[in-house]
Amino acid sequence: MTSAAATETALQIIEKERTLESGAFTPLQMEQVVLPALANDKIRNTQAPAGSTYFTRQIAILPDCAIVGHVGALTRRSDGALLGSGAGRPPNWNYAKPKRLKPRHLGANLVTSLLGAQQYYHFFEKLLPLLSYLDRHHNPGSPLTVLVSAKTPAFQQSICKAVEAAYPGVTFVSLETDECGEIERYLWIHDQADNVEWLPVTAKAAGRLSALLRAHYGQSKPEGRDLLFFSRGNAPLRRLTNENAIEAIAAQRGFKRFEAVGSDHAEQVSRFANADVIVAVHGAGLTNLLFARPGTIVIEIFPEDFVKTTYLWLSNRLNLRHFPLVGSRGNYDQAFHLDPSLFAAKLDEALSIRQDAPTAA
Repeated sequence: MTSAAATETALQIIEKERTLESGAFTPLQMEQVVLPALANDKIRNTQAPAGSTYFTRQIAILPDCAIVGHVGALTRRSDGALLGSGAGRPPNWNYAKPKRLKPRHLGANLVTSLLGAQQYYHFFEKLLPLLSYLDRHHNPGSPLTVLVSAKTPAFQQSICKAVEAAYPGVTFVSLETDECGEIERYLWIHDQADNVEWLPVTAKAAGRLSALLRAHYGQSKPEGRDLLFFSRGNAPLRRLTNENAIEAIAAQRGFKRFEAVGSDHAEQVSRFANADVIVAVHGAGLTNLLFARPGTIVIEIFPEDFVKTTYLWLSNRLNLRHFPLVGSRGNYDQAFHLDPSLFAAKLDEALSIRQDAPTAA
């Protein structure tokens, strides 16, 4: 099995660029988050200056491809080569060979894929570039088949229905894990940073996505005013060991606790859209910052030994005001303790600069 650059055999290249982008972080953010996170962020290319990363953006139409259902790996049918953003990378032998799967012809329509993105954060990592393509390049109403896993989580099902409603001609189709999709024309969309923690998103795109989902869920324009304490609940990873004491301090200042579950995506959108201040331990649930309004204050809590730039970058891109707060070192499961007096002081600082009416998304 070999690997090949997807764009080398493209029928049409729509976009192909690589740019260096800076987070424009403040000196304090550099000191408290960006530099400590160098040990934890997943970074493919470490040559970029601290606080910057390279983004690779590719959109192309590829002929005669195959895609395997259980991982979403794309291959070239003529020789079985694994297609990726660049040639020369060794293939992953865990990818099932298409010949061992049930063939399924997907017709002559243009086909693309969101396979392999079950986790909340990584789903948006793939969805956002797709929406960008639909807004900037796709002929409205033209057929486009989007492949998703047959075991799609509830939140993905809701979002896919919202996208179908907003973009006539776009259809989401499930591919079973033991199937190999045979595709005449594949829409290759690759938009990713060398720092994998940095989502490919702009404030405009996030606002479009937020409005699209609010419309789908029948929600009115957010008014703000809410103070949100976003709990990880009983999550086994990165547990705040003194959360009860921390939550009590927040409750004294008017914060309401919210814990997300897979079936309440509409509430997640609403809660984040209507919050003035959001307090949360670092985790995938903070991907919901995509739905927050510009000007919202975000207090992100980290264990001392697991600081990452994921949501600092996202806050920076979406014009949110990000305040990091670092607790003790975590144990094997990153469980850690936060100084209550430090937390109280940070809350009071945030509330003192709270903006009564952030600009609506």
